[in-house]
Amino acid sequence: MAVVHLLIVDINLAKKYKSDLLKTLNETQQTKIKRCVKEVDQLRSLISSYLKNQLSKSEEKTNMFGKPYFDVAPHFNISHSGKYLVMAIAESEVGVDIEEVTLRDMSVLNKIFNVAETKLLKNHEDFYYLWCAKESLIKCMGVTINKIKEVPSLPLNGIKTYKGVDYQCRSLMHDKHIVSITVKGITPFVVKMISIKRFPFDINKALK
Repeated sequence: MAVVHLLIVDINLAKKYKSDLLKTLNETQQTKIKRCVKEVDQLRSLISSYLKNQLSKSEEKTNMFGKPYFDVAPHFNISHSGKYLVMAIAESEVGVDIEEVTLRDMSVLNKIFNVAETKLLKNHEDFYYLWCAKESLIKCMGVTINKIKEVPSLPLNGIKTYKGVDYQCRSLMHDKHIVSITVKGITPFVVKMISIKRFPFDINKALK
């Protein structure tokens, strides 16, 4: 059974360690953070850059759609919503999405879900489970969000096939936030959740 490590960070933790974390970033990363107008975006960018630096010392690259990766490192993906940022780390291509469950306008769902999926929607929680499952698959594939309606959300847990390629999906709830993880392939996996409570944080030690 494969293992996907899911790092979870309350972004407010970065306030306490902000000056120390900034010192670990390169000039490009620091400039990117300074360009963020909102503090919440600064903190998210700070944590994201720090964790990627811990995961690999090689140059960060992106595919044609902007999905980041390293030539020398495990596969990873990052998402944020509400007060949390999550990073999924796996041995195969991986996508992760987290969404805070909040009230939203349900009248626009026909733009996001197909007919079969829309029939399953009973409440806002259902919406976020389906949305996260779609989004994590899109991010695993490394393509753009305009595929959101055509990619399958179901099953929320198990194997789904899209254009002849198999993916394994897991969905879970964490503190009123729904998280979905999709890994390329049919190998079942378990999620090892790791809550980061302080910095510095040793990713290599956590992955053992």
